[in-house]
Amino acid sequence: MEELKKLRGYLISRFLISIVLIISAEYAVLVLLRHTLIPFVMENYFFGADIKNANIFVIPAGMLLTLLILILELVRNILPNQSAFIIDSFITSLRVTVVRLFMGSGKEINLTAKDELILLVFLLAMLILILLPSAIGAVYYTTIVLKRLRRLEAAERRKLDEYNQRRNLMLSDIAHDLRTPITTVSGYAKALADGMVPKERVPEYLDSIQKKSERMNELISLLFDYVKLDSDGFKLAKEKSDICELLRETAAVLYQDVEDKGDTFDIDIPEEVIVLELDRMQFSRVISNLITNAVKHNESGTEIGLFLRNREDEDIRIIVADTGEMIPDDKKDTIFDPFVMGDESRQSKGGSGLGLSIARKVVEMHGYKIRLVQGTDVKKLGVKTEDGTEFTKAFEIRIPQ
Repeated sequence: MEELKKLRGYLISRFLISIVLIISAEYAVLVLLRHTLIPFVMENYFFGADIKNANIFVIPAGMLLTLLILILELVRNILPNQSAFIIDSFITSLRVTVVRLFMGSGKEINLTAKDELILLVFLLAMLILILLPSAIGAVYYTTIVLKRLRRLEAAERRKLDEYNQRRNLMLSDIAHDLRTPITTVSGYAKALADGMVPKERVPEYLDSIQKKSERMNELISLLFDYVKLDSDGFKLAKEKSDICELLRETAAVLYQDVEDKGDTFDIDIPEEVIVLELDRMQFSRVISNLITNAVKHNESGTEIGLFLRNREDEDIRIIVADTGEMIPDDKKDTIFDPFVMGDESRQSKGGSGLGLSIARKVVEMHGYKIRLVQGTDVKKLGVKTEDGTEFTKAFEIRIPQ
């Protein structure tokens, strides 16, 4: 959408520039003709009529009418006399109009065949000069439009190629991540079934099978969610909900996961009712993805914050912040793109590259905006940990009131 807005603005600006240049060039050509070819033609073919005080835009009209007369004269010469009579009456009325335009009188213009041919050449030359700026302007505008469209097409192809590469890599990674726990689950289950595991180690094997199964379920659920959101016909099930209560419920569900990682969870949600029209399940998934992302991709001991800010005459802001490492420059601009996840991060922290993409898609389907804020810009959000420590990065969701 942003690209379309930029393209629309670019085309409109170039069109206006082209129009201004064409009008300026047309005016310059008319002024030039008024002081060169037109006086010569008036002197030799229109009884020396003076047009210096005439409206400059009347000149092209008179020239076009005269050109039409000359063309009709040529057509009349090749038609039978019966048909030529009709054209003669039309030519006569046109001659009177031309004379009045150029001389303000009723004098008739009588030219020989040679004079008519020479006049035709002069008028065609002047007509070409008058139309030349418009033709050049049209070619110029068409050229820049085609160049811009080719550039956009090339950029879209590059994006599509990058998207396909990331998707194929992600699918390969997920296939690998699924195969590993499946192999473990299959091996452990067989060992248990064959009675090869000592009784004291059975709980350990069962616990490992459970964790591997949860990991597989998580990957499959993420894929399912992404495909569902991206499919035609999917609609949000919006209903009036208290966003403050929804955030508290989501935080309560994830609180134990944060504690188990050894992180600190700061929650600052006002004790008020803010009713919004939203899909409770999908929006809760957005907050869950952001918090889970902070837990997975930061070291133990990270402080994670969930905040809601609601000031009069401003957007409602939901902020999920943490004190972990900032996202590298080569990733921050594409962090919301699907399948963006490096091998090292995926293998060490269990990422799939879909959580943030799903979050952005759901947020935008609601008509809201989400962005990543890092470094000193986090201070502008007005959030801190309970002990006053500054957060290093944050995801901010803006909801128009």
